[in-house]
Amino acid sequence: MARVAIIPNMIIELLTKNHLLSATRMLEMLKTAGENFNKTSVYRALDKLLIEDKICKQAFGDGEFVYQLRNNHRDHAVCTNCEKIIAVECRSSSNIKVSGFKINHHHTILYGLCKNCLNYLRLTK
Repeated sequence: MARVAIIPNMIIELLTKNHLLSATRMLEMLKTAGENFNKTSVYRALDKLLIEDKICKQAFGDGEFVYQLRNNHRDHAVCTNCEKIIAVECRSSSNIKVSGFKINHHHTILYGLCKNCLNYLRLTK
């Protein structure tokens, strides 16, 4: 097996252990583990996994996409103060229907204040 061909499997392993990861963070983690893949190879592997519907990607507004396993889907809450991201149980119904549209997945992002920021704001008033 060519060395580049193992990258998708390594990405799946990283996402199994870490819910959300950016491509940059994956590259850092692979290098820390002693793997020296270039950025282009990692992005090609991510594109392959997206096409195979094994992972999904989403943006939280910070300009960088993050990836998660398709079979480990969760919704997310984002703190509008510190930008902390918290995975929450998916509460959207898979039975939602839209006329003339076949839904194959969704991403729900809830925005608000995390517990720490809320407590801090209460203390500073």
